[in-house]
Amino acid sequence: MSSDQPSECPFPLPGRDPLESSEPSAPGCPVPPAAVPAGVKWDLEAHVEAMRKARSAADTSHITPDRAAEMAQNVLEQRAARRGVEEIDSKFVEVLGKKLGYGHPLSDRTGMPQFTWTEAAAARLMEVPEFCRDLTRWRVEYTALKKGLGSTITPEIMELKYEMWGEVSHAIEKRHQDGLSWTDSAQARFERVPEFVRGQVLEAVEGNARSMGKSVVDDSVVDRVIERWSNSGDFHEGLYGFR
Repeated sequence: MSSDQPSECPFPLPGRDPLESSEPSAPGCPVPPAAVPAGVKWDLEAHVEAMRKARSAADTSHITPDRAAEMAQNVLEQRAARRGVEEIDSKFVEVLGKKLGYGHPLSDRTGMPQFTWTEAAAARLMEVPEFCRDLTRWRVEYTALKKGLGSTITPEIMELKYEMWGEVSHAIEKRHQDGLSWTDSAQARFERVPEFVRGQVLEAVEGNARSMGKSVVDDSVVDRVIERWSNSGDFHEGLYGFR
């Protein structure tokens, strides 16, 4: 696929063209806007602090300042609602910043160092479905950082990360014997997920389904998982059934 062609979203909403333009927060992979979790309040100083931090990290996260602020607000509200926290204060923002993975605009790890992507690597990144493209970019960069591979991302560095992910993905699928049933529609969407992250996505979707009290994975479950990922950037923190 050429770099100027948008990747087809594996999880479009039912009845929507997967290449149809969507909300700015998730271009190419339409999901409904997230509702603000009931009962969650903000300390004003904490909100200003979180939004300032997220916007300042936008360039490093390769997203717009508005998108960065949206991700930060949504991930904080989702985590607070899940943990029964009534008010998001500066301490909650600080603690979550230490836990989020590299690349997320609220993460303390983001910004060390700045990375440059070669044209070939950038084109290959565009082949990744929109819903997990941010995650892929961030994890490839963090792998380069941890392994001392320099600050220029090449297809070879991407392949190294893909192989590492693939090992985990295959191990998950191999041990996945007692999974939930999937509807034909949801299964068809899952089969379009890149093989090297299929196991992780499998556990994420089914973990979320169980938390919703579902015994079958259908389109509504898949939509909910992608909605959370797209709105918060909280892809890989063990929150939806995998670690």
